Amino acid sequence: MSEMLTLDNGQLRLVVAPDNGACIVRFDALTPAGPVALMRPGTEGDEDPNRLAVYPLVPWSNRIADGGFDWRGRHYPLAANYPGEPFPIHGDGWQRVWQVEAHHEAMLQLSLRSWQQPPFDYRAVMTYRLEANLLSVTLSVTHLGQAPAPYGLGLHPWFPRHADVRIEAEAAGVWEVDAAQLPTVWRRISSGETWDFSHRAALPERKIDNLFTGWNGQAVLRWPERGVALKVISNTPCYLVFSPGAQADFFCFEPVSHTVDAHHSDDPERQGLVVLESGESHEVSCCFQHLAGAEL
Repeated sequence: MSEMLTLDNGQLRLVVAPDNGACIVRFDALTPAGPVALMRPGTEGDEDPNRLAVYPLVPWSNRIADGGFDWRGRHYPLAANYPGEPFPIHGDGWQRVWQVEAHHEAMLQLSLRSWQQPPFDYRAVMTYRLEANLLSVTLSVTHLGQAPAPYGLGLHPWFPRHADVRIEAEAAGVWEVDAAQLPTVWRRISSGETWDFSHRAALPERKIDNLFTGWNGQAVLRWPERGVALKVISNTPCYLVFSPGAQADFFCFEPVSHTVDAHHSDDPERQGLVVLESGESHEVSCCFQHLAGAEL
């Protein structure tokens, strides 16, 4: 694995690989009994970001269909970028080398300059900060191209899946998907249904890879048997839940700024994409707070 940098504030420890997509390799609570993994820890020696703990989503989240998209009279082709995925997925930030701008005991700031995928021509900044029992993550993008372009951002955390894990995250509705995991129909969530995460719901037994909208930006993930819980606070209006099914050892809870394949919608901005003129910026932030004691 590429060189790793560590943040440690006595309560939390974060290990990051700047050369490997600015990924978090592991995120632990430091307890008297030893480190406790708050996200799925990365596999030693594995440089695939999909085997690590968190990576950035920039300049878009999830899939873009049809090998690219049309934007203001031009077609912009995008190549598939991950084995087994027919569509370009998650932008390019997670697959590039980031530069270290600042590194202190409890803070790390990384930057990326990317222009290889028109119309996206940008500089991104990723900041990790430990504050008491909280990890704050900020991801910003500044468009540097001459013509405006549509941007989307998010984070892709991976968590351990155990039988007792519970998700609490309100949402107004969810996008159904087709066999290619592309959105088909948006529908409201019925109280008490399998995907109603408003009250400590379990993950479905079958595969889930769906985007939820109308989120208030707050969620709690709980592992009761481990005595572990994480509060998630984000400024994004959507989250995506992904897990192949009950047989998997992981699930993902992804705060994102826009819907899947928003680039092909009739109104991309209504679906969460932000059009940036040259020099303009867009930012998302997310905090992961380790809960303990009565907070569990």
